[in-house]
Amino acid sequence: MSDHAPPPVSEPDQVADIRARIAAAGVMAFDVEFASEGRFIPELSLIQVAWPGAGGPDADPDADPEIAVIDCLAVDPEPIVALVGDPAVETVIHAARQDLGLVNARYKVRGRALWDTQIAAAFVGLGEQVGYARLVDVVCGISVPKDASYAKWLKRPLTSAQLRYAANDVRYLLKVWRHLRSQLSERGRLDWVRAESDALAEKSVPHGPAEDAYLAIKGGGALKGKALARLRDLAAWRQQQALRDNRPLSWILPDKALLAICRRPPKGARELRQVPGLTGTIMRRYGDPLLAALAQPVADLAPAEPVERERGPSSQRGRLCADIILALLRERADEIGVARRFLGTRDEIEAVAAWFEDPKHRDSDDLPPLPLFTGWRHQAAGADIAAWLRGQVALACRPGEHLALAVVPMPAGGATDAE
Repeated sequence: MSDHAPPPVSEPDQVADIRARIAAAGVMAFDVEFASEGRFIPELSLIQVAWPGAGGPDADPDADPEIAVIDCLAVDPEPIVALVGDPAVETVIHAARQDLGLVNARYKVRGRALWDTQIAAAFVGLGEQVGYARLVDVVCGISVPKDASYAKWLKRPLTSAQLRYAANDVRYLLKVWRHLRSQLSERGRLDWVRAESDALAEKSVPHGPAEDAYLAIKGGGALKGKALARLRDLAAWRQQQALRDNRPLSWILPDKALLAICRRPPKGARELRQVPGLTGTIMRRYGDPLLAALAQPVADLAPAEPVERERGPSSQRGRLCADIILALLRERADEIGVARRFLGTRDEIEAVAAWFEDPKHRDSDDLPPLPLFTGWRHQAAGADIAAWLRGQVALACRPGEHLALAVVPMPAGGATDAE
């Protein structure tokens, strides 16, 4: 493939034409460049897209794709961004979380027919968090220059090196995806990656409702009554102010100062200036609106229900079961070539052991409402784990083999449960 850098797109009619051509192709590679320093929500600079060239989806896989680099400071990219949420257009992104969070925050678009090539690579044994450049090298045998990684993306005019860097971020993505897709199909894992990519899109939300912002403040759970209500109101005010000014929360009001104010509300500007963490810049910008927010009446607020952590096993037997489940998941992850974290977290593993401590669960057909027992995870490991915990299968050691544990039928006359 050539490494030409197309001129940036800056006209609405160009954007409309690109959108139509991508919609006709039914697939696009997608990436963004942005500036995040000193901002609550990163500022978009460029959106890069690539789609199959002449011949559409049936084009020569080695042919150069069509590439466009949209200058978000010169033209509204919303028609292109909207395609990310179009289920009729497959969107291929590498390490999609941050990009999806940004388009969600800026345009309220949630990814739909999404394929994350970093997740796909993990499911064919290429590493848990393989980078784009490494993936292109492995699949295409091409070294992608990273000479503009730390460029000032909001500065204009853009350099040829910046444009080439931006274009390269999507230039090879469709070819990489075709290679990964073929391997996933051969292994029967295409649905696994679709499920994980869709779950990533669901989680890629930049921030929650302002009224819930206080729940994320470390140390806030120790407050009660009016102090807690004040924390809720001031945290909401801070988030709304951060959105209006697009500044980090700590630039509006640091957590330490926020908690101190809620514990002991200052009486007027003089006391407010004495609060630790309130700089002169914060006072000049936000002192008056902060005092106005503090002047609003508050009612007692009961502490929010803590986020319920999955309950772990309470018995020695249950803890032993958790350790064995963890070992089995590691073995199974190694066997199928995926990172163990995709199968289950430690908290989820302990919750499984705790569930099966209860005889009514162990002896019924019910399963814990955890990811391990749904979708591809159930197929890959969950069903065997449930069968072992119910005494329906046994674990055998395989001496001398790389994988040490195997699930085997229960020997005749064997135990009836997992003890």
